[in-house]
Amino acid sequence: LAQASDPPHPTNVLKDLPPFLLTMSKKQSKASKNADSINSRLALVIKSGKYSLGYKTSLKTLRNGKSKLILISNNCPALRKSELEYYAMLAKTGVHHF
Repeated sequence: LAQASDPPHPTNVLKDLPPFLLTMSKKQSKASKNADSINSRLALVIKSGKYSLGYKTSLKTLRNGKSKLILISNNCPALRKSELEYYAMLAKTGVHHF
């Protein structure tokens, strides 16, 4: 006769799971909550249609004082990034590195 074994301990079960499942079960960090907030707000702005894409149009809106926020991507060249930040500082516009 085979005896029924005890159910596995929860920590042993977690060790057997793939790493991507473990990250999904953990609490969200403050940075990821902020990223979710930015993503949802960005989706809302894109849905409204009040945005412009690109370096040249960003400079134009900064010079005209019509921009409210500048999102700079991670792969933006350093010279371009510093120029956008400088124009944003003069226009008193927010800058977010995304």
